[in-house]
Amino acid sequence: MNKKEMMPLYQKVIDDLKILIEKGTYKKGDLLPSENDLCKTYNTTRVTIRQALSALTISGYITRRHGKGSIVSEPKKGLGILSLRGVTAGIGDKGLTTSILEKPIRQDWPAGFFYDLEEEERASGCIFFTRLRYLDKMPLLYEETFITDLSLPRFTSRNLENRSLFKILDEHYQVKIKEGEQKIWAINGDKEISKLLDVKTNHPLVHMKRRLKTNVKNLNIYSSLYCNTEEYFLQDYF
Repeated sequence: MNKKEMMPLYQKVIDDLKILIEKGTYKKGDLLPSENDLCKTYNTTRVTIRQALSALTISGYITRRHGKGSIVSEPKKGLGILSLRGVTAGIGDKGLTTSILEKPIRQDWPAGFFYDLEEEERASGCIFFTRLRYLDKMPLLYEETFITDLSLPRFTSRNLENRSLFKILDEHYQVKIKEGEQKIWAINGDKEISKLLDVKTNHPLVHMKRRLKTNVKNLNIYSSLYCNTEEYFLQDYF
């Protein structure tokens, strides 16, 4: 049995409709076939068709209007920044560039830091830097990063421009991500963040705070991220 034969029918409906939208058979503003018509085409039930249409709605391909049906939207692209493997792994490096706004420096932890710290962490201090990530030259993600300053000699001299932080930690220090947690808010961007992301002040942004634990005891990576999702949606696989 091949992979296509094993694919759930609702996934086939999703894939077929995505292809038709992406190649322009159904354009922005067009109505998709009705649920009844799709049921007949795929010889299936409304439950299956609605499952497929719900997935297309979540991914930004269509909007559903009561009394009208499913209307094709301007498809957005997915940002895999929820991935614990890192932004580069989540998005892919095609079209992704990184600008270092503040180079890595060793410093004390900020007062009122946004995560609770272990005593060894607080005593060790942190390495701090900021980055602005672009996708196809569009500023999408501003990130402030704090790494516990343990077992990371010469880290502040490393070039982080257009490079994956996680690969650097793995290749040079054998530091690997084990687990993590992240908290997400919808906010209105302040003047400074909005300017960095090239949007109007108070434009809606996603704000994420995350802590990633590594294989080295008390060596954790903390990030405060701001993301503009006007042209993209957040995405990850699990």
